[in-house]
Amino acid sequence: MSHLRLPTLDLPAGLLARLHWLTEASGSPGVMYARISENREGAGLGVERQLEDQCALFAQLGLRLAGVYADNDLSAFTGRPRPDYLAMLADLDAGRARVVTAWHTDRLHRTPKELETYIDLAERRGVVTHSVKAGPLDLATPSGRAIARTLCAWARFESEHKGERVRAARRQAAEQGRWQGG
Repeated sequence: MSHLRLPTLDLPAGLLARLHWLTEASGSPGVMYARISENREGAGLGVERQLEDQCALFAQLGLRLAGVYADNDLSAFTGRPRPDYLAMLADLDAGRARVVTAWHTDRLHRTPKELETYIDLAERRGVVTHSVKAGPLDLATPSGRAIARTLCAWARFESEHKGERVRAARRQAAEQGRWQGG
């Protein structure tokens, strides 16, 4: 079996077997990226579900798996570094893969600044991006980049809007003397 870069998560044996099987494919080298913002149980189940779906996408696209990157319990909105995302960028820049898959584009980017860095890398290295839920992102064309920027803007809006709702709910709970958990 080929060497496979995996995230530091305990993944189920069935998923590991599928990932290793994809390393033997003869297609273009690609990487999977998964991220979940909140994982209160710490089990990584959201990341597992994303990777399961990406296995099917990899097989459909005929890709050879070169690496798996996952940032579990880490928001893309806060601006804090995402270690596996940064490792993925470094590996893409080094030419270790030409295709990136994600469950949805918002798993990759929620800030325009990060997206622009990714677009620059994709253009420079010829990286192609596919997502399970939003389809391919053609970052080689003005239209594709505009779509990516629009999706990122909506993802950012969603994060900011959710933050407003959470703050309002916490303020209301505090005013009513209710326990807020956490």
